[in-house]
Amino acid sequence: MFKELDYYDQQFSKCAVNAQRFSNIEFEQCQFIECDFSDSQFSNCRFIECEFINCNLSDLNWGYSALEDVSFVDCKLNSIQWVQVNWPQLALTSSVSFKNCQLSHSSFYELVLKELTMTGCFAKDVDFRHANLAASNFSDTDFRDSLFHQTHLNKANFVGATNFNIDIKNNNVSNAKFERFEALNLLSGLDIELVD
Repeated sequence: MFKELDYYDQQFSKCAVNAQRFSNIEFEQCQFIECDFSDSQFSNCRFIECEFINCNLSDLNWGYSALEDVSFVDCKLNSIQWVQVNWPQLALTSSVSFKNCQLSHSSFYELVLKELTMTGCFAKDVDFRHANLAASNFSDTDFRDSLFHQTHLNKANFVGATNFNIDIKNNNVSNAKFERFEALNLLSGLDIELVD
């Protein structure tokens, strides 16, 4: 499908190329709309200021590709190992954002993604252990069965987030924002009994 090695300011729409492998391609300011790249691999590719809208990227292998200022909106991103991405070494803030995406069964283990945006997402059974997600925006995201352990969540915004199980003894949640009722989830690891 991709015949060139460099694409600039291109729009790719309704591409169905699942279970394919693409190598050494650079995309800059490109838009991917309603594309299906499920079970595919992008090996050593580079995405700069790109946008994925309503795409299926489930089971995608990033193959050490670089993501720089990439946004995902209304995408399926299930079962992805985000550790396979070649993340910028000196990035002060996260180089990706997720809005209204499905991220279940994925892993962000040990990643440094400060100021990550993950809003309105369904993130079931996601591994956030040992990650640095300080000052991230997780508003309105469902974290059912997701793992947080020694995760940096200081100054993170969990307003509207649901079903998170964060042990405050084993995670850094200083200055994080939680809705009053949902914040009761933070007490579950303290071996105490809550009485109405």
